[in-house]
Amino acid sequence: MIYVVFGVAGVVLLLLAIWSGNRMLRNPTGNGAGIADGMGVFVDAFDPGRARADQDLKSKDHEVTVVPSADGDDQAVRIDQAAMRATIRRPKPPQD
Repeated sequence: MIYVVFGVAGVVLLLLAIWSGNRMLRNPTGNGAGIADGMGVFVDAFDPGRARADQDLKSKDHEVTVVPSADGDDQAVRIDQAAMRATIRRPKPPQD
């Protein structure tokens, strides 16, 4: 008897999932985004290492390289291309 109840409940849930999926495909009103987000959370729950790695890779899209701007003759490194030589200027000692 219990197998029949679980079988009927399983068939009803399957039909409900098929009906709602078909409805979302025929009428894209934006209601399916919540379901997609809910399904995406499964990765976080069952594979947290991969979820953290995915977040780190997404954060790399917003990174920029910070380069100090040189004002006139304040360049710390001068490159002489003719002599193939680089000169590094020492910073001035702090004055007390």
